[in-house]
Amino acid sequence: MFYIQSLILRPNKKINDLSILKNNIDDYFVPLSNIEGLKNIKPQLDSYYLSGAIILKYGEKVLLDVTMWDLVDQLWAYFLNLIEEANETGESETYFPDQPLLLKMKSISNDMLLFQIGQQQKVLLPKLDFFESLLKNARSFFETMNFVLEENCDYEYELNKIDELQTKIKCM
Repeated sequence: MFYIQSLILRPNKKINDLSILKNNIDDYFVPLSNIEGLKNIKPQLDSYYLSGAIILKYGEKVLLDVTMWDLVDQLWAYFLNLIEEANETGESETYFPDQPLLLKMKSISNDMLLFQIGQQQKVLLPKLDFFESLLKNARSFFETMNFVLEENCDYEYELNKIDELQTKIKCM
């Protein structure tokens, strides 16, 4: 039901025109699943400013796409904070790390969550499935980047937070 893909921006690529990104994803980004491709660009990556994108779809509805690229490791960490706060208080919001794009979650019931991207796009989602999908893909992102970047990064805090959140959402 959910499709989530993490992408890392190729270090030698400058994005000047968002309109061409969607049709040229491979020219600008390396998918997280392409370990060899990531290792090839590792020497040029800045682990403190890791640019990339998260593609997020629910069914056929695109919620996030490559035009919303940003500091992707921080964006994943922001999603962890959103999940934690929404689980504890029923509502959470933040902005993308490096642009004024709103992300908001609001519990509508025990099973449903209203997810808002920007000021216009709102979608009703199955809460548990959404949280589980985000956490699974966040884990994959942080584990893969730990493997690829080795000593240049440490996402242990984020991985521990994912463990905690997975335990908490099982009790929902």
